[in-house]
Amino acid sequence: MKYKRVTRSVLASKLYDIAYSFNISSLVKTIINKVLEIEVLLVIYINSKSLYKYLVKLGTIREK
Repeated sequence: MKYKRVTRSVLASKLYDIAYSFNISSLVKTIINKVLEIEVLLVIYINSKSLYKYLVKLGTIREK
């Protein structure tokens, strides 16, 4: 994925990628919901240890 902004950290780049992917997924979910008139769940999995550690540090999620 290429971005117009230059990021100085790997974590910031991963966050931009996650935000972009979430936006596209949310758009697809909304289209499916409206066209098929069914509720579709949106589940996001993250495979990033540094992001996981940061979210645990913030208290956003709990460590297993």
